[in-house]
Amino acid sequence: MTDNAVIVGAGVIGLATAHRLAQDGLAVTVVDAGSAGAAGASVHNAGWIVPIMSAPVPAPGMLGKALRWMARRDSPLYVRPSPRPEHVRFMINMLRRCNPRDFAAGVEALTSLNERTLQLFDEYEKDGIRFEHHRTGQLLVFTTRHTMDEYRAATAPMERIGHTAVPLTGDELRDLEPALGTQVLTGLHCPQERHVDPASLVKGLEDRCRELGVRFLHDSPVTGIRTRNRAVTSVLAGGKEVTGDLFVLAAGVHTGPLSRLAGHPLPIRPGKGYGFDDTGGSVTLRHSVYLGEAKVAVTPLANRLRFAGTMEFGSSDATIDPHRLRGIARSAHTYMPDFPLESQPRGWTGLRPMTPDGLPVIGSLPGKDNLLVASGHSMLGVTLAPVTAEIISAEVSGGRQRADTAPTARPFSPQRFAARRSHTTAGG
Repeated sequence: MTDNAVIVGAGVIGLATAHRLAQDGLAVTVVDAGSAGAAGASVHNAGWIVPIMSAPVPAPGMLGKALRWMARRDSPLYVRPSPRPEHVRFMINMLRRCNPRDFAAGVEALTSLNERTLQLFDEYEKDGIRFEHHRTGQLLVFTTRHTMDEYRAATAPMERIGHTAVPLTGDELRDLEPALGTQVLTGLHCPQERHVDPASLVKGLEDRCRELGVRFLHDSPVTGIRTRNRAVTSVLAGGKEVTGDLFVLAAGVHTGPLSRLAGHPLPIRPGKGYGFDDTGGSVTLRHSVYLGEAKVAVTPLANRLRFAGTMEFGSSDATIDPHRLRGIARSAHTYMPDFPLESQPRGWTGLRPMTPDGLPVIGSLPGKDNLLVASGHSMLGVTLAPVTAEIISAEVSGGRQRADTAPTARPFSPQRFAARRSHTTAGG
């Protein structure tokens, strides 16, 4: 019987998992390298709950777009040149997945994973978790019909779980959001999608975890994992030995190096996203809005408008490239002319945990009986946090609890990378 669980990582995935396991009656300890509330990419993101946009990053046509955008520092996708072997292997393996068969399989897996997403967020509120939560729907807006048709096809599989995308004309979109300019020709209305203030969600989860008796060790980076045969016995965190019966690696981009300490390196690499918050009030929105061709997310929150976008591979620190922030601001002006073109935003970055196939890694680490992984969620960490916790909970209980509601973890298992270990290392 597992009584004591140690969760490595206090981001949204780790907190959701701690919350679920504490509800199951386990004594839970969360260890994290950062200070309370820091949470990295878990607070620096658009805050979207969007099953409708759950698709793998490696997609057909990605290679061509990447090559066209390579010369632009402000492009939606930028691959920073790097000679590091793990970076090269990762990018090669990701590009190999940019085909219709792998993409369709990934969409199907993520669709199944999202069947109970909205219900689980409703259950958070019923459980007393306090966070800023908006149920106003989402608009995907485009300056070309071709791009709209691509997104309409990509979102179609989600109709079977109740998430629809209704085509609208530019004028119909402006009736919903007058801030949109005349360059917006068409779009999709997705009424079921939601958004949150991600920082409030992280705080709400941590507060509720504390009420459930979860112990937190912040400012405690994990530097070692001790094992005996097939079992992990403890982790060294902040110079202290933390023992337990069960361990979960939910440390975002740091999960790859931590899995190496456990003897099975996983190909989880950072994809840097950028964003900024606007409190000037030049533009007001009711819905979350996706600026399609620019791949920029715009989120209306209680006291500000949040802009987030771009994907940068090959960078693993928090340095800010001003070209990329200005690119987001220029895109905002293109779609919403009242947003000031001369805006010089003060921004932030978030390192998204990426995998070569674009799917999260959820389940038992090969070779270890009591070490699980919950990471690699790309841009879907907020969306998939509650259901990821459900999968971990079901695995811990041996599938006896919630077997009828927890989705299968097979497409997301760490085991899918085990077969490649004889050919590659943590890069792919």
